[in-house]
Amino acid sequence: MENENKRFYLTIRGQEVEVSEEVYRAYIQPVRAERRRKQRAFRCKIKGKKGNLVRCQKDCRECPYALSGHNALGNSLSLDRMKDEGVDIEDRRLDVEQNYIDEEEKRELYAAISKLTPRQKELVEMIYFEEKNQYEVAEILGVSQQAVSKALGKILAELKSFF
Repeated sequence: MENENKRFYLTIRGQEVEVSEEVYRAYIQPVRAERRRKQRAFRCKIKGKKGNLVRCQKDCRECPYALSGHNALGNSLSLDRMKDEGVDIEDRRLDVEQNYIDEEEKRELYAAISKLTPRQKELVEMIYFEEKNQYEVAEILGVSQQAVSKALGKILAELKSFF
């Protein structure tokens, strides 16, 4: 008798729609099952009383295993443990020598570009800095694409000679 007065609602496209108990349970059962499955997946696996692995039932914020840097799969999340296992993560931002070399190469390149004619500089700027293709550049300059390609080849050969 108690369930006869109880109403069941599902939210469909932002609106709550009244449905029968049967429809509600059919809809909500897989939703709840998926939610429980996800919650279980994030629980730590620990040794049970019989020595087999079981999911921890403690609150992860208080679990010493989880607080020691382990995740639900039993893997350490610390970089130290990864390093101990032979995984080396390279931090390229701290490679001072390579950064210096890169900056020197940029300086040399800009110095070489500065020795080009104004027309050549304009072509390099459009192709490499403004990222226009040869057809767009040809249209802007009023020449054929082949002329742009040939001029670009000469420019690159000239730039190579500076290095």
